[in-house]
Amino acid sequence: MFRKLDCRAGHYALLILVWAALCLPNLGGPSLWDIDEGNNSECAREMWRAGDWIIPTCNYQLRTDKPVLLYWLQMAAFTVFGAGEFAARLPSALAALSAVLTTYELGRRMFNAAAGLLAGLLLGGAVLFCAAAHFANPDALLNASCLLALFFFWKDYAAGRHGWSPWSAAAAGLAVLAKGPVGLLLPATVAFLFLAWRWQLRGLVSWRLLTSFLVFLLVAAPWYVWVTVVTKGAWTVGFWNKHNVGRFTGAMESHGGSYFYYVPILLLGCAPWCVFFALTAWYTLHKVWAAKPTIAANETPNGPGDRPALQFLLCWIAVYFVFFSAASTKLPNYILPLYPALALLTARFLDQWRRGEIRPPAWLIGASLACLALIGVGAAVGAMAVGGVLTLPGLRMRLMPGMEIYAVLAAPLMLGAAAAAWLLLRRSNRTGALIAVTASSLLFTALVAGWGAGAVEGWKAPQLLVRTLPSDQTRRDSRVATYAYFQPSLIFYCQREVVCLGSEQQVLDFLQGPLPSYLFIPADQWNAIEAKVRGPHRLLGKRRDLYQNRDVVVVTNE
Repeated sequence: MFRKLDCRAGHYALLILVWAALCLPNLGGPSLWDIDEGNNSECAREMWRAGDWIIPTCNYQLRTDKPVLLYWLQMAAFTVFGAGEFAARLPSALAALSAVLTTYELGRRMFNAAAGLLAGLLLGGAVLFCAAAHFANPDALLNASCLLALFFFWKDYAAGRHGWSPWSAAAAGLAVLAKGPVGLLLPATVAFLFLAWRWQLRGLVSWRLLTSFLVFLLVAAPWYVWVTVVTKGAWTVGFWNKHNVGRFTGAMESHGGSYFYYVPILLLGCAPWCVFFALTAWYTLHKVWAAKPTIAANETPNGPGDRPALQFLLCWIAVYFVFFSAASTKLPNYILPLYPALALLTARFLDQWRRGEIRPPAWLIGASLACLALIGVGAAVGAMAVGGVLTLPGLRMRLMPGMEIYAVLAAPLMLGAAAAAWLLLRRSNRTGALIAVTASSLLFTALVAGWGAGAVEGWKAPQLLVRTLPSDQTRRDSRVATYAYFQPSLIFYCQREVVCLGSEQQVLDFLQGPLPSYLFIPADQWNAIEAKVRGPHRLLGKRRDLYQNRDVVVVTNE
């Protein structure tokens, strides 16, 4: 497979090329998504403008939601590229590249080079993974850091060293700087559970563990201590109580769900590769449970077969899935760190099938290809339904005229499934079929990632509303406020504090002030207030807001 590139350098070149095609086109095209991208990017912009690398602020108030690693990387990108969407998202895109290459190296060590290469391609082509690479939040950084921690653990384990290495500790330190305690807790739990399963927990007890802990503190602790001291504990208390304990014990911002919330999320997020999950699970579990377990303390990871690697990946998936399923606050991107493990297991199955080492019934492979084509059909039908061309009985959705043209983006999946079926039926060419599926799936994800997000750009109000303000408003002594409407990206695009007004009287006072004033307000609220305004005022612009599904206007007293 990929014989002309069948070496580490060739594999790296291919993976980097695929990453560039998936993640770089139109990376800075769409305006910021609210609320996360708006909050994170504005926080980094304020720190960058102030030259403050310690205290996170958003709308010039202390922000305790996230640690600082993403902000630091965004600030560095702003220095090179300016404070815009591309620079805000670049850290996530680069973290995705790190994850793809690390997954390749892990697969190469666990199984073989072909499985590692395929795992990297599968990971990059997973819809939610690619979406995270285009999104300015810490999840891609957490994923890359946790993956590195587990990679170094496995590398040491394969060499006969069963403890937690300083390199793993350093990577976990970065993960804690990216998202918080889960960056250490979950990778360490994976390692502990795996060693317990292998009856090798005694390997953890060594001076090496103390050294690793000191390395972890050296990486993660300085900023946490510094921000605690500078803010007199305010940041630490808010971060720990609300955004760690609070998110686990309560559904924040209405982001709740049942214990099985992540089952459909995982299938959708790993599309189009999810069509092979059932076969992957069957052959993986059969290998793990059918093999005779061994408990020798000096057993190598390569014996018997690849069973230890499968055990490690299963522990990895189980820890992340169970932890975030138990948490009360649920969001699709929370389980991103288990995607590399799924990609590795799926790649192993597909590579063994390609080489004829396992022979599932032909009808099951055919069913998987049929499901691949159905994903394409579903995506096309969904685009046409949102565009208003099709009406789906019993399904109510927000219509966005023009979306129907994006139905063509689903064509690669249907063509790839058809080509793979033809190669299998007419030529029994499993390698060719796998290449057809891989190429078509990557093309589908690249098209959706590069141009799909732009489909709704016309319905995102903040940037377009801010463009109606005078171009010199950031250089003048003026005021900006909102009433009954707020999106964090308004602050990013206004490049100044945006005051949130709480009553009609505050709105009237704001517009009657002596300074030039600009107010963002829902159209229906403005219609109810306008007659009460004394003094000059006029409408600058009006846009439909995607998030609240209503018209928003900009009013000024100039």
